[in-house]
Amino acid sequence: MTGDNSRYFLKSLAKGMHVLHTLANSREPLGLVELSRRSGTNNATVTRICHTFAELGYVRRDRQRRFHLTPKLLSLGYASMNSLSWRQLAQHYLEWLAEKTGETVNLSVLQGNELMYLVRINNTGRILPFDLQLGSRLPLHCTSMGKSLLAFLDKEELDRILTGYEFSSLTHRTISNESDFRQELARVKGQGYAMNDEELSVGLRSVSAPIMDSDGHAIAALNIAVPTRRVSREELEQRLAPMALETAGKIQRALGTIESRPHLS
Repeated sequence: MTGDNSRYFLKSLAKGMHVLHTLANSREPLGLVELSRRSGTNNATVTRICHTFAELGYVRRDRQRRFHLTPKLLSLGYASMNSLSWRQLAQHYLEWLAEKTGETVNLSVLQGNELMYLVRINNTGRILPFDLQLGSRLPLHCTSMGKSLLAFLDKEELDRILTGYEFSSLTHRTISNESDFRQELARVKGQGYAMNDEELSVGLRSVSAPIMDSDGHAIAALNIAVPTRRVSREELEQRLAPMALETAGKIQRALGTIESRPHLS
């Protein structure tokens, strides 16, 4: 048996992990009342949980009495990602692609309702108005890798992710509703690769190819990101899209024994 019906299931540990996930998914530090509200846990329990994690070095409280995650906790996730042999193999091909194109190359996986970066090889300097690093997360609907990851999901899983999904408009080009986004995913599935043309940030274009498992599902996605001032949409599609697809194919063949997508949580 699993879950809270099992006598081995520790409800206190589950509550603690839920509080940590709530902090991790917040874009800002949270005070006690707000953390309790978001996690659905009463104030007294959250206080004990956060005190315990603070004593262990995973959480700290600032002068405004707001809770933060510490690098000690983040290092656990990074260590886990770095231990994935498939990721190390994929990086070999990504380095080849980055050298061949002279552009920035990334690798990500689906993590909840976001994509998470596992590899980033930055050859072009800062294109986005914010930094991206190992473990960074971005929305799915306005990124080429997000589209690649979603286009090859089972219908049931796609429906689950898009139920209640917030289509935030980050630029004037962002797809902002589910109907148009589903049409975009159908187009991606048909052509085999995805584009992002200033949908995440003005001045950025990218093309992405999915890395598939033996069942035809995307276990990861890679992309080539370029500044719009230097690379046109036509060049991205005609020159770089085939290279992204070629690299994804090489990784798939190298990972021929994979039977299912990797899980990071």
